[in-house]
Amino acid sequence: MGPYYTGRAAAVITGTEAGKAEIEYFYQVPKERIKILPHPTPAFALNASADDGKQVLIKYSIPENYLFYPAQFWPHKNHAGLLQAVRLLRDKYQLVFPVVFVGSDKGNQSYIRQRVAELGLSAQVHFLGFVPQEDLISLYRKAFALTYLTFFGPENLPPLEAFALGCPVVASQVPGAQEQFGNAALLVDPKDPEQIALAIKSLYEDHTLRHTLIQRGLERALKWTGEDYVKGVFSILDEFEPIRCCWK
Repeated sequence: MGPYYTGRAAAVITGTEAGKAEIEYFYQVPKERIKILPHPTPAFALNASADDGKQVLIKYSIPENYLFYPAQFWPHKNHAGLLQAVRLLRDKYQLVFPVVFVGSDKGNQSYIRQRVAELGLSAQVHFLGFVPQEDLISLYRKAFALTYLTFFGPENLPPLEAFALGCPVVASQVPGAQEQFGNAALLVDPKDPEQIALAIKSLYEDHTLRHTLIQRGLERALKWTGEDYVKGVFSILDEFEPIRCCWK
């Protein structure tokens, strides 16, 4: 998205009030032309067939109860912050969590591998690269939690996928996160490894909290579907029709 396109658009669609405020501020789009349509939960996660996911552990030789982070290796995805939290969990709280990273290298993976070694986490961290969608589904289902600690928002899709697949979520408290996730995720400061560690620790110690988040996530995932989104787009087009009919 750039100023040329936003400036000429009849409407600009975003998923949250936070996104609307950013578009208005950074691109000088009048607020009445910015429409809010919450991102739907991806259909592949909502419609996934029943499977306990055990085969994926064998395929990739990974243990159970891992922390899962599906994200490309860009610096802003903050893999490094999760690694610091995992070391805190091990050294300060005697909790050893495996970590599973999936995603393509966008230039920062070598640095993250270096940090894994420096932090003494080589035995705990698994790099799977890009995985097929059916494996991604199973990886969500078998994870102890999704740890989505990006510095950027205001909207992110992996937490919605996790919600749909029964995986509890620890996510960044970035603008728009509260709007998107409601009370279905534990929101943390992505700059604070101690806060990240304590959120993960709370899920480990409080089984009721973990179960509650899973149930809330399943409900949240069903709140916005692809059908809702398409209906919203058509509503915006209908609103524009009286103006569009003024020229050939």
